[in-house]
Amino acid sequence: MRSTMIDGVAGTDGAVSGDSAGRPVKLYDPATVTAVTELTGTPDPGVVHARLREEWGDVAPVELAPGARAWLVTEYRTIVAMARGQFPLTTTTQTWSGHERPRPSADAPMLRPLAATDRPMVEQTDGSVHDRLRTPLDEVLGVIDDAEVAKTTRARCEELIDGFAATGVADLVREYVAPLPQLTLGALLGFDPATAQQVFEAAARRAAERDAAPAVHEVSFLLSAQTAARRPDGGLSPAGRLARHTAYASTAEAAHGVLSLTATAALGIQAWLAQTLYLSLTDAQFAGRLAGGRLGTDEALDEVLWTASPVSSLAPRIAVEDFLLDGKLVQAGDAMLLAVGAVGSDPSIRGAGPWDGSGGSAHLAFGVGTHACPAPHLARLIVRTAAETLHRRLSPALSLRPDEAQWAPDFRFRLLEALPVVFTPEQSSPRPEPFVR
Repeated sequence: MRSTMIDGVAGTDGAVSGDSAGRPVKLYDPATVTAVTELTGTPDPGVVHARLREEWGDVAPVELAPGARAWLVTEYRTIVAMARGQFPLTTTTQTWSGHERPRPSADAPMLRPLAATDRPMVEQTDGSVHDRLRTPLDEVLGVIDDAEVAKTTRARCEELIDGFAATGVADLVREYVAPLPQLTLGALLGFDPATAQQVFEAAARRAAERDAAPAVHEVSFLLSAQTAARRPDGGLSPAGRLARHTAYASTAEAAHGVLSLTATAALGIQAWLAQTLYLSLTDAQFAGRLAGGRLGTDEALDEVLWTASPVSSLAPRIAVEDFLLDGKLVQAGDAMLLAVGAVGSDPSIRGAGPWDGSGGSAHLAFGVGTHACPAPHLARLIVRTAAETLHRRLSPALSLRPDEAQWAPDFRFRLLEALPVVFTPEQSSPRPEPFVR
């Protein structure tokens, strides 16, 4: 494979999978291609990524739903270049050519991230509009105190564990992982529990339904009540700051910002925490690393992001003009999936060992470029605190075989459907308050 340099980043440009006449392959040329559901449903996505690389090189055509395809990019340096805007791509999904193709169901789960929107959203805009919509999120998240994050997360974790600790059985996804982001992020943004529940439920509906207007109206109303909300120190709550931020042209834009933040953050935290707990229950060596204190925990969390990435793909990009890549002709309107979940097995940067060829923070799970996660350190604090709190309180054991675990049909996040465990029930004696430095 030949290698080219794109603004200092090595990309690929070779005739790996052209036809016998040397013509580049177009997205809909192959009669059959691998379905993305093979990646989302398998216990080991690395096996599927390896097969796709062997068959197609670093850019493979995949099926999202019957009649709808996308290019799956698995090569580290090309993903970085694309995320940094060094290819003619946009995050604006209105330009996806798949909107013009008939398909059995417009509500197919795999197609929802490619749905067209009638209002600018931070994750689906570029340039100056994206910068304007991103500024309030960066500013608000940037002033949340780390100590407050850890304290709030620990308290919410203890409350959730209290709810099942005496039973000896639990589904950690349903009873711990799924509710935690709502409780923690809601409190950090300044919402009371009831309002936080409404906001997160609206965010889930917006992600699952074609019509986002009802969710936006509901959150706009909730934000209107937050414009005067104050923190104990007298300052505006983070939600209040978002509601009043001058970068937003309307309360509806602020509502879209809150919905984007809460939906993406909730799914990302759920996926990372669930993968961490799953590995701690199925891999004794990893469990030992996780229990090795703060430094050991952070190294273990980075290992999750490399070897069992909770993020399968970044937000989809759409080609705005034709270009050649890796023996493929990417045409304007084609969807590109930046498979950051594949970089842990990318032979161009990884060796035989789990850390060969890369630093601990180079995993791309938080994205790169202008659309990177605005607060990865907050996500790390929440996941680390949640994992440590659970294992301090309980010694759970998985109550199913590891190969029986199932993941949700989502090409962006690796979401466990359930994580049933058994453990020795706690006695009902009062629990001492944790020591906080």
